Amino acid sequence: MEEILAKKNPKESLIFHTESVLAVWDILSTQLKETIPNPEFWELSFIAALLHDIGKVSLNFQDMMHGRINTFENYIRHELYSGSFILLNDKKRFSSNPLPVLSVFSHHKSLIEDVFDKENDYVDVLFHKESFDFIVSYYQQKLVERGIKFEFEQRVISQLSAKIPLHRYIRTFKDYLLNTSVNFDIDTRKEYIYHKAILNICDWLGSAHKEPDKGMTFSIDILKGRIVSKLRDDGKTNIADGFQFREFQLKGIVPQNVIAIAPTGSGKTEAALLWASQKNALERIIYLLPTRVTSNAIHKRLQSYFDNTEVAIVHSSAMFYRKETNENYDQKEYLKDKTFFQNVNVCTIDQVLTQGFNLGYWELKTFHMMNAWVVIDEIHLYAPYTLALIISTINYLKSEFGARFFIMSATMPLKLQQLLGKTLGEGDFQFIQDKELLDKARNIFETRDCVIDELLEEIKAEIEFEKKVLVVVNTVDEAIRIYNELKDSASKAFCYHSRFMQKDRLDKEAEILKAENSGKSLLLVATQVVEVSLDIDFDILYSENAPIDAIVQRAGRVNRKREKKNTKVVVFKESEITLKWVYDVPYILDNTFSSLKNHEGDSLTEIQLLEMVNDVYKDIDIETNEHFIDGKRKYNEIQRALHFIKDNINKDDVYTREGLDTISVIPMVNLANKDGEEEIYWSFDFKKKETFEKAKHELSVRKSRKYKYLIERDEKGFNYIDADYDYEVGLQWKEIKSYAII
Repeated sequence: MEEILAKKNPKESLIFHTESVLAVWDILSTQLKETIPNPEFWELSFIAALLHDIGKVSLNFQDMMHGRINTFENYIRHELYSGSFILLNDKKRFSSNPLPVLSVFSHHKSLIEDVFDKENDYVDVLFHKESFDFIVSYYQQKLVERGIKFEFEQRVISQLSAKIPLHRYIRTFKDYLLNTSVNFDIDTRKEYIYHKAILNICDWLGSAHKEPDKGMTFSIDILKGRIVSKLRDDGKTNIADGFQFREFQLKGIVPQNVIAIAPTGSGKTEAALLWASQKNALERIIYLLPTRVTSNAIHKRLQSYFDNTEVAIVHSSAMFYRKETNENYDQKEYLKDKTFFQNVNVCTIDQVLTQGFNLGYWELKTFHMMNAWVVIDEIHLYAPYTLALIISTINYLKSEFGARFFIMSATMPLKLQQLLGKTLGEGDFQFIQDKELLDKARNIFETRDCVIDELLEEIKAEIEFEKKVLVVVNTVDEAIRIYNELKDSASKAFCYHSRFMQKDRLDKEAEILKAENSGKSLLLVATQVVEVSLDIDFDILYSENAPIDAIVQRAGRVNRKREKKNTKVVVFKESEITLKWVYDVPYILDNTFSSLKNHEGDSLTEIQLLEMVNDVYKDIDIETNEHFIDGKRKYNEIQRALHFIKDNINKDDVYTREGLDTISVIPMVNLANKDGEEEIYWSFDFKKKETFEKAKHELSVRKSRKYKYLIERDEKGFNYIDADYDYEVGLQWKEIKSYAII
């Protein structure tokens, strides 16, 4: 039986692998027996774990393992054999509950109807009867030990040992996936998540010869000690000596959901962690943020409070970020990180919203959010479509998986507070505010009834006075244009927006922070990405008009530490491009500018700014917004269309951000890198590079742009576009060329 292999490099027998899987299953079943108290569930789960790889006994698979055939061209997926074997031996049982066997069919591949269609025309002898008899005796022994009744029928073994066309088994699989006798619904989905996730966890950890994590707990005193230690490491001894949690932070320690409003710098992150300190050992912390940059910053912060191995980060470029910040990071571990195996998980909101669309290991993600303590930061930033997905996700995770939520923001319109309160449930949430800081002012607010071109000389004059000047406009192309107009005025000038390559973004952010700490004059021209990204502290902001909550966020980058005097926020009129492409709500922009104009020259407190937010949005009904309705409709439609349990492979039709249907691309030419050297990416040598190296050169653009400029897509799926790029200003579009659209 040792010659029946489950793995090739290094060699590992099927029985050894199965024993490893069952060892993990034993631990999980003990950990989860109170959460899933149904004995029948665990009996079916054990059968799936025990027999999930029985298909590896097949001649086809063993020929591959022993090197008798060296091509995957005629490889027949062992999951087809495993699932078929279970079904044929106990049709009656699995006809009424096909979920555990469907998890076996899909434990390596997507659960879709055509997953095995490649094998449809094959005729094969599945098993050699003598070797199969040996392995069956092992499985029978394991079942007897557990007192589980599951008979191996000789008729089935003989049938599988004959030369038969595989389309019969593929048809059986499809029949069970589309089982008309079972009402697949939201309850079915939950049970399937349990079966699939537990099988995957057992298989993954068993293969790695690891045990499930024992979890993590921490107390208020432990968190306080770690914060004090970090303050000392940062040289802030005086603050460390007298450190105490603020009243606002302590108010969040309630066994309920929390809605929190607090200005920038009030310690919202620590307030959320104090709330999460009530967790049990096996319950995870999921910290959700709007951007990759903010995720990176919070990940770094939480690593100073917890052990590095306890904190994962998940977003579209997280693996690159981990490799850049830790050269010893094992990228094989990223699959576990991105499915929330760790105790603390920091990620962009999209990583959770995709589970509602059955995308990307959605079963494992959802399973690991069971009884989780979920923090949603900067909730006000999401457009109505995305907000609808968030509301739908909160409803689902709260009702079906017992997740708790700490939802916070510096600015939260009253209508949004009411919507979130209704979602969390009356009497099931606590509302807290940082009243101490809300009564304090940071900046003087002024308006300019003109566009930015009429302010260039004024901005240059502020730079000459050795001021740290931040200019925020609403489009990337405008940021590049204004940067080129102003860059020679400052000793240090930077352009910062979303169209920079992954490999340059971290370097640029580090340079901006270093220059900002230097005490010398500084100019940063940026787009709205700066609203929730860099931890910078400027003297004056010139901002293009935007919705009031966005203005408040941008203003939070001025006098951030509240230690300066006479700092200023100047808001100028929006461009025509803004009205056409960025904020298609002119009345919000008009209300914002009028409201600011009414407070011309005032030093506005945080509470006054919140009142302005409520005033600007007082006539807005989020739930009747067409994009909000579309988001809720799509969430529900996709669930029904996918039979609640099937995987979604039509990724192009699903997106989590309104208006941000983006795609990753690599520019053809990088005109100048950080050192001023020219780099050509459109070359045969570059296309031969490793996937990780290519990914470092990617950036995101709207899909419509990609189709206009696309030149080629390589065999690894990387898109190359005809556009200029340099380290200083990022990607710039050329005139539209006549390339074929593909």
